[in-house]
Amino acid sequence: MRNIDFENIEEKFDNTLSTKEWKQFENDFKDSDDIYIVANGGLWAVGNHAADDCTRLFAKAGIRKNIATMESQCLMTSIANDYGWNNLFISWLDLQKKTGKMSENAMIVGLSCSGNSKNVITCLHWAEKYGYKSCLIAGQPSQVTPKKVNQVNLNCKYFHTVEVLTLILFYDLIHACGAECPTIMDEIVRKGASEPLKIKY
Repeated sequence: MRNIDFENIEEKFDNTLSTKEWKQFENDFKDSDDIYIVANGGLWAVGNHAADDCTRLFAKAGIRKNIATMESQCLMTSIANDYGWNNLFISWLDLQKKTGKMSENAMIVGLSCSGNSKNVITCLHWAEKYGYKSCLIAGQPSQVTPKKVNQVNLNCKYFHTVEVLTLILFYDLIHACGAECPTIMDEIVRKGASEPLKIKY
């Protein structure tokens, strides 16, 4: 029988929550009005999923907080074509700042399995330059992160462990901020009790 190795993910989860780096990240996250998540590949999908769930569950709990990732494929390919892949996210952050979408109380969160993704690390340097809070959540210790940037090191061997663990950590963060994830049964009851739309043709 083939078993996939998740590297004792529950133990890694508990260990991460007990670190001073995670506690600092949690406090900075709670403190920030705008959080921008930058990541590539599978971690971009994790960041996007986390941002959507954080946004809707915070709103449901009356918590005013905006969490965003770069979602527009049109904008993504346009920036990459004009300025190169390594400048993709920093150009997006510049755009948020210049258009006034980014508040002064913003935070930049980078996700990287290796800890060394150039287009992610560049954003942490950018955050340091403009005085925004920042954090890198990485599968392995970064060799290129600015010294002042908080780094949460997950100490993982596999990409899939980093991706799954990162998403689980964001769900813990949702609860730490005062919101909660509904149970499946609660949603079944809620949807079953709702009236279907009456559409006239």
